[in-house]
Amino acid sequence: MYTYEINVGYSVVDAALHMTVPAILDCFQDAAIFEAENGSITVDYLYGRNIAWLLSSWQIVIDRRPALNEKIRITTFPYDFKGFLGYRNFMVTDTKGNRIISASSIWTLIDTVKRRPVKPPQEMIDGYELAEKLDMDYAPRKIALLDEACSTVTQKEFQVRRYQIDSNLHMNNVQYVRLAMEMLPEDAEIRELRAEYRKPAVYGDRLMAVARKAGQRHQAVLEDGNGDIYALVEFTLSMTAERFGFGYE
Repeated sequence: MYTYEINVGYSVVDAALHMTVPAILDCFQDAAIFEAENGSITVDYLYGRNIAWLLSSWQIVIDRRPALNEKIRITTFPYDFKGFLGYRNFMVTDTKGNRIISASSIWTLIDTVKRRPVKPPQEMIDGYELAEKLDMDYAPRKIALLDEACSTVTQKEFQVRRYQIDSNLHMNNVQYVRLAMEMLPEDAEIRELRAEYRKPAVYGDRLMAVARKAGQRHQAVLEDGNGDIYALVEFTLSMTAERFGFGYE
């Protein structure tokens, strides 16, 4: 288990002075890397063996977002391995020890040369300290895509920029969520986020974002020009945001 503390800075808050959802995801990403770099399965260990953990899915439940200058604790730990999949929890707690954000993630170990999933060797598994998984209502890894009967509210096109590329030479997983959030109403308050990553986008790719809504489910599908999906992001908004609809246009 790995934990670190921060004070919420001005550069990561929104107009209401609360920490943005992408900033929360950045903290989770950093926590996983910090844990790795302080253990034996470092980034260099993975790169030296031509393997990498790629994020397959997120589920994030937000009870409240931290406020400007609030001290918070970010914690992460792996809790299971199955085949080529790794399972990891994250959470944010306040100074009173209250859990205000809970998250579950699933990762796929990839052979970066052969471009296919591989099972982690026992040496790798032994290098991680497993903990008991969080008590939360776990959603399936795959998100059911809303069918064509659901009305398409709006579409926007984005191009992958250099600043969105990470060390795996793909668009970083948080950037997909940032783009998907562009399809939400301006005052949307996200209570739950799910993301499923299907294929990586690289520098210069053009992504078409298609926003759909059915009941409480709000989806942003990020796809290429041929209908193949890069990522599918689903939001559940607070009731306050629900009444304003989905999409600007």
